[in-house]
Amino acid sequence: PQLLDRIALQVEVVGIQDLEQRVEIVEQTNRFNDDPDGFRKEFQPEQDRLNSRIVKAQQMLSRVVTTRDNLQTIAEICIEFNVDGHRADIMIERTARTNAAFESRDRVTNEDIVEAAEMVLPHRMRKRPFEEEEFSVELLRRLVEK
Repeated sequence: PQLLDRIALQVEVVGIQDLEQRVEIVEQTNRFNDDPDGFRKEFQPEQDRLNSRIVKAQQMLSRVVTTRDNLQTIAEICIEFNVDGHRADIMIERTARTNAAFESRDRVTNEDIVEAAEMVLPHRMRKRPFEEEEFSVELLRRLVEK
């Protein structure tokens, strides 16, 4: 549990099941391998927009407010999902605040909390050996919406 608790965020990556999208992935990879500089140049405007948005969020982050109600919601979620320690609470708050800044908002919303919890909680949930405990987005949303 200690080791997993030190991993701040975790996302699940699954393979795409759509035939055309899979073909496009291979084609794009081949284009990059054939001409990395040209490929980068093609996507540079999009990368510049994303970079600008990240810089703006970094500048705004210290002004984003997490209310006491937000913190209570986060604590309720962590208690309900039976996570050890307090790192989960801290990481959900930090991630929710970061998401709000990235979306150019000065306040954390319940949706920010849900998005953060989806990345912070699954690998922190207590499990017995050989037991699969499922992370429930539905339960998470019910807790936030009450």
